[in-house]
Amino acid sequence: MFGKDLVKLKGNQCGVTGILWRALKKREKEGDLLVVTIDEFMTSRICNICHEDSLRKVDGVKGHSVLGCQNFKLRLPPPSTISFQQREDANNYIENINSQLCEAIYSALDRVCGRQNTKTDSFLKDFWTEEMTETFELKEYYYRKWRKASGLNCLKYWLLHQQTKAKLRRLTVQRRNETWRQFCEKMAKSEYTKAIAKFSRIRKNRSLKPIFSVAEGPQHAANIMANHLQQTFSGSLSPENGATSFNLTSQSSQPFSPDSYPFSIDSIKSAIELLPRNKAPGIDHIKSEMIQPLIGILSPIFFYMFQLCWQWSYTPLSWRIGQIVPIYKKGSVSDPRNYRPISLTSIFRKILEKCIQPHLVTSGPPLDITQGGFRESRGSLDQVLCLTELSQIYRKQNKCDPVLAFLDIKSAYDTVDRNKIWSSLQSFISVPLLSLLQNMFDNVSIEVLLENYTSKRFHPQTGILQGSILSPYLYSVYINNLPIFLRPSPLEEPDYANPTQLASKINCLLYADDVVLIANAEALQSLLSKCEEHSYALGYRWNPQKCVVVDSNPQTKNYYLYNNELPHQSFFPYLGIPIKQTGIIDTKALIQQNINKTLGTMRQMASIGVNRKGFDKLISTRFYNQIVRPQLEYGLAISTFNLRNIRELENCQNQCLRQIFGGRPYTSTKVMLHITNLPSIKDLIAILQAKFIYRSLSLPDDSLLMKMLPYLQSVHAKSKWSKIANSPFWKTLTDQANNMSPSIFKSKRTEFLRQSYITKLQEKHSKLLACCRPELAVDPILRLPMTRIERDRCLRWRFGWLPLGKPQPCPFHPSELFNKRHSIQCLHMHTRLFLPQTIEDPLSFLLNKLPQKTKKIPKLSITAWLIRWPVICSILHEMDYLAHNQLPVPAHNPGNLFVQQLSTNSS
Repeated sequence: MFGKDLVKLKGNQCGVTGILWRALKKREKEGDLLVVTIDEFMTSRICNICHEDSLRKVDGVKGHSVLGCQNFKLRLPPPSTISFQQREDANNYIENINSQLCEAIYSALDRVCGRQNTKTDSFLKDFWTEEMTETFELKEYYYRKWRKASGLNCLKYWLLHQQTKAKLRRLTVQRRNETWRQFCEKMAKSEYTKAIAKFSRIRKNRSLKPIFSVAEGPQHAANIMANHLQQTFSGSLSPENGATSFNLTSQSSQPFSPDSYPFSIDSIKSAIELLPRNKAPGIDHIKSEMIQPLIGILSPIFFYMFQLCWQWSYTPLSWRIGQIVPIYKKGSVSDPRNYRPISLTSIFRKILEKCIQPHLVTSGPPLDITQGGFRESRGSLDQVLCLTELSQIYRKQNKCDPVLAFLDIKSAYDTVDRNKIWSSLQSFISVPLLSLLQNMFDNVSIEVLLENYTSKRFHPQTGILQGSILSPYLYSVYINNLPIFLRPSPLEEPDYANPTQLASKINCLLYADDVVLIANAEALQSLLSKCEEHSYALGYRWNPQKCVVVDSNPQTKNYYLYNNELPHQSFFPYLGIPIKQTGIIDTKALIQQNINKTLGTMRQMASIGVNRKGFDKLISTRFYNQIVRPQLEYGLAISTFNLRNIRELENCQNQCLRQIFGGRPYTSTKVMLHITNLPSIKDLIAILQAKFIYRSLSLPDDSLLMKMLPYLQSVHAKSKWSKIANSPFWKTLTDQANNMSPSIFKSKRTEFLRQSYITKLQEKHSKLLACCRPELAVDPILRLPMTRIERDRCLRWRFGWLPLGKPQPCPFHPSELFNKRHSIQCLHMHTRLFLPQTIEDPLSFLLNKLPQKTKKIPKLSITAWLIRWPVICSILHEMDYLAHNQLPVPAHNPGNLFVQQLSTNSS
């Protein structure tokens, strides 16, 4: 496992990405077997790392190899056989393993990829052609001659300089257009995952990213931010002011038993596979892309290290250094308080956190039923729906609208008193796990990373790392007793069986650190006072300036928090969904908010290339489907809409599609939606609502929405849930809703869309839609290889834009207008395409017969398409000229790309 010939990776047998992947491909082309060596890390027998039975399952590991090294040997005996005189010796041993593993990975990457200190601007050299270089030199030559000339020669050289300058400008524009077209073609031909990753990077670089800065430079700015954070993390708000410390770690040399650790080699493998890609590394500069290709080989090493960390309640120092990157929120860019401190930590720490997270969540204290943030099978829409349903139940029981107070905690994660968390966990989890968590969060060092400058390090007295996998759950444990403290009486077992009684006892909802209070005007101030008391007890503070009260009473009462009056608003965007004064969703505000976000994103993407003359139409629609439309559909699943609301959303989607395909402001988009296999907004809302209802039936039993479901399903409730359940799609599923599998739901969704398509065919202005393929799939004219102009002409024929919407006189028959019917006769389509006269639209008939894929086509069909496809392209070419009242010129190799693909497949 360690030593020479440790990892043998062939380019087509591994999942290496990024720079390592490029190096592998380069070696593969040379015909060599790539050998990644980790010479510095040794072992005498791999089977000493873990049980031999487990190692047999690890690919590529030979348990009986004796591996050597140039300088030294490092033996890894089983953790149960290791004994140390002092705990410091064990800590040094763990540090040594971690440092040697990092150095081994560094040296392996250096050997495979080499080292590069500066980024070369090779793209500029590729951009400049030989002709552009000669023109530039000639322009500079004429400029120098003009400066030295006199008389008429001065005018001569000035004119020559201006001519060469204009030529250089023209060549630059041509070269820019050429390289842009090459980039678009490369994006269209590459894998979609790579294309979307590239596009996301371009979007990220185009967006404005405010960075905290001062006149003295980035180093001074980093120190200022560090001083601000050190004050935030100082524990000054804690009631003990950092005087006490909760410590369970034994100071003796005896380790904990290694038999109770909650991880295995398989769980470590799963954790590595689930690591996200393209994320910033920690201080060790190791990314997930570097270790995922070596998952079978590195997993036993991590297993060995995690065992030691578990036994000795110690993790390497580099795992406990958080490099804070300030992320701008809103407000003044020069105020360090307006930045969110996101911590970059070691990827090794993240693997360990992923391994212990399931055990921590299952064995830790049960979270309150009102907490819906960062919990399994719970989402923000569930919490918003619970808020609206609780408000409606309150209205029925009290004959008045509730007053809602949306509260914000100031620096929520940064002011957490960790001792409160350890005290809450002490009676639920094992001592080794609690000691390990203390080491991972209490013994942390923080430094600010700003424009490649780092500040001084400091040890935070309070707070949990924002960016840590375990931080959301630990914060939920920290704030868990807030709803219990606010309730007039505790929840008991009979309350969970009676939804209305349960709802009457709930006066607040939590989603991580987002808190909303539900009460009447008289009780709300009392709840706010209790919130104050709770914040003093736990050592955090509310932010009155960001808290909002939503009250439907025209004679609004004033409410105070820390003697600061809370502002009133007509609605508040709770978890991104506008909530009105009556506690229901503000549909109008939600639609306007989604439309503004959607069109803003679409405008940004249009400037990058998602437009009529930019990227390929198929990849543009996929970008729209993955990036843009989720912004438009957020919150639609739990809202009800009238025809006017649906029309506004439809107009927004139509505007986005016209930006991709072109067209005038009122051009129909029925065909665009059909050939891209995108549902209309009306169908989309029905599907989203059905998905939400279907998912709500399988929520965890301890979730609030599941407890309220029996009441919401009743007829007399008139709940928002029951209105959503009236979705036309869900009505077709009610008979088998309780026993429906995901595959059945998917097939029913296809049937619903099929029926919707049939209904659209029977509507007015659906003649062009009837000429398209009846299948619910992406039209092959968006997939098959063809030139840009050929694809554009096929799409214009589909949309009815070719011939032109306002026909011109036919050049061959001036007395007739060149419309669709005349073009079929004038261009002799039936004869040229070998089709009978009974087929009304021969061109659409053949376009509907195009194969979805070119790999599995019968030879007879290939022969037919080799004859007909060039004729189709020639007909569209001639039609385009005649529609613009011009005589057509002969087409050059019409349909050549598709013909070449067919010829290759047939051979």
